[in-house]
Amino acid sequence: MYQSFGGATGIRTLTDRFYDLMELEPQYQALRQMHGEDMTLIREKLYEFFSGWLGGPQLFVEKYGHPQLRARHMPFTVNVQVRNEWIACFTQAMNELEISKDLAEPVLIRIFAMADWMRNQNEEGVEPPMPPMAVDPTIHIPELKNVLKQYGVDGYFEA
Repeated sequence: MYQSFGGATGIRTLTDRFYDLMELEPQYQALRQMHGEDMTLIREKLYEFFSGWLGGPQLFVEKYGHPQLRARHMPFTVNVQVRNEWIACFTQAMNELEISKDLAEPVLIRIFAMADWMRNQNEEGVEPPMPPMAVDPTIHIPELKNVLKQYGVDGYFEA
């Protein structure tokens, strides 16, 4: 997957576009507000994380150890809205960079499961999050399709 996404250059471009969109698009305001004024370090950390997560160099692990994503996100309010903005923003970045749907969709399924696991707020009518691989991540496809449609980043997971 690392090479399919363009290696270091492709992943850097993708993660930079994600943060650019977060700053530019009003629909990602809740997501943007949970980040500090200067996003230089967090941009680098996301790039390093995705480098290893997609099968390339384990840059994040080499610097910081095991990602422990849920624990690292506990100091922040991560609710359904933030999760949805995150996945929509990331999908929009992939869409704008013309990453093929055949490549994007399997990654989006797993990213959505991971993003859902980051939720740390009890919300009425919303099931608590499950660890990403506790269930088949494809069960999230209907919800993921709905989220992407709400943010105008639809066209994924069409049969």
